[in-house]
Amino acid sequence: MIITENTDNERVLSNITRSLDLLPDPYAVRGYDSRHLYANLAVAKLVGLRKVGDIIDRLDYEIPSLLYEDEDSLKAWRLQDQRISETRKPLAMLEVHPDAVNSPYIIRKVPLYNSNNEIIGVFCSMKYLEVFSPNDFVRGKLPGSLLLNRPDKSFSEREYEIIFLKLQGMTSKSIGNILCLSPRTIEHALERLYNKAGVNHIEDFISFCEQHDFHRYLPHKFLQIRTFRI
Repeated sequence: MIITENTDNERVLSNITRSLDLLPDPYAVRGYDSRHLYANLAVAKLVGLRKVGDIIDRLDYEIPSLLYEDEDSLKAWRLQDQRISETRKPLAMLEVHPDAVNSPYIIRKVPLYNSNNEIIGVFCSMKYLEVFSPNDFVRGKLPGSLLLNRPDKSFSEREYEIIFLKLQGMTSKSIGNILCLSPRTIEHALERLYNKAGVNHIEDFISFCEQHDFHRYLPHKFLQIRTFRI
């Protein structure tokens, strides 16, 4: 259940944001409709703005920043908020937007509750990355918003590793070299993946992955990062 506005909710936000205003890292709260209920000055700095007034009480597309001009990312963020409100489980994403933000950053989203255990929004915390190096395995263009949580339990972590590399256009031999497996093993694994997805061709499998957001999952094996504070 999601609650939008009442005195209790306003009190919850007020108590939290007083402390967040004093912290150097970016923190924000998004409402049920992905409207920004709160952002500290560090968030404004992250998105290239001088004041939080350009963010608070606005939807993503209403914020005058390059970061919010990518419709694919806006859709992904809305779906993430919806997923958190429905599952009540946290999510972590790697955001890579070189045209809008100087450095990639990790954003962690958790449900925000009021005193009645009702979800009133999504609490977001962000960390810039000092080192970001998936380049050895990335050949295509990755989505700007990458999931760091496994999307679901439909596939194992190893299967998601194969999916990630296959969606990068790699051959079974190349995938096998990276995962230290034989090309035949990779071929058999791909056959099982196709069967699970109910498809017969790579084009259909790509569509299946995009429909379920599997193309946004970046397996931890392919990511080496260090975070730093602003």
